[in-house]
Amino acid sequence: MTDDVVKFSVLDHIALVTLNRPGQRNAIDLEMSDALIAVWDKVKADRNIRVVVLTGEGPVFCAGADLKKMIPHIRDASDEDNRRRALEGPGWAGISGGYVMNTPIIAAINGDCVAGGHELAEFCDIRITVPHARFGHQEIKWGLMPGDGGCSRLPRIVGMGNAMNIILTGDLYDAQEAHRIGFVTKVVEPGDLMDTAIALAERIAANGPLAVRAAKQAVIRGAGRPINDNIRFETDTFSYLCKSDDWIKGQHAFLHGGTPAFEGR
Repeated sequence: MTDDVVKFSVLDHIALVTLNRPGQRNAIDLEMSDALIAVWDKVKADRNIRVVVLTGEGPVFCAGADLKKMIPHIRDASDEDNRRRALEGPGWAGISGGYVMNTPIIAAINGDCVAGGHELAEFCDIRITVPHARFGHQEIKWGLMPGDGGCSRLPRIVGMGNAMNIILTGDLYDAQEAHRIGFVTKVVEPGDLMDTAIALAERIAANGPLAVRAAKQAVIRGAGRPINDNIRFETDTFSYLCKSDDWIKGQHAFLHGGTPAFEGR
């Protein structure tokens, strides 16, 4: 992993991931894309990590793709290579190409969150922002479209009408609008952003880790599927959790008081 473009550390059960190209507004180039994929792989391989907090270094969360570097690379690649990357994964920065991440990710949005940066935030499960952040999908203004999950994930987060308005106009919108439409769950002052995100991560990490990952998987799997199809998956997953050591600990704590010491088994 390349530490200088993506910072990575673990605090108890929480991974802190920071995009670190502040001089380029944390725009994603090939190096950062590979570094982020390495981070996601590391998180998936370490069951001690129960939650991820993602943020940006400097005044911007992420300005999207570094077009000077990424677009020529995509244009010069063969259609076969581009389709393979999109369909077989892991895609750019892991946010496209069907990459699966069951560990919850909290986006601590410290500034502008646009284009591919917006898609990176969409890849996360919970989003918290500062008041001065700006949001938007401006690809349409330059003859492109969101192509790394934006057209698929955003309607599921904010609804079809809001997503169409954001994507088709290319207009920027502010943090209050992001909160109104449900893209972010909370707006906090800059000095409180990381503390708020970490406190939320700690509350999630204190829950049963098998149950947290299974619940995220069930919610995401169910989006767009017939309800009966996903209820069967949900019930099967619930039955699996009922046989776990974590549930034995949780049941004992429920019946006798105390806090369960979950081990993720």
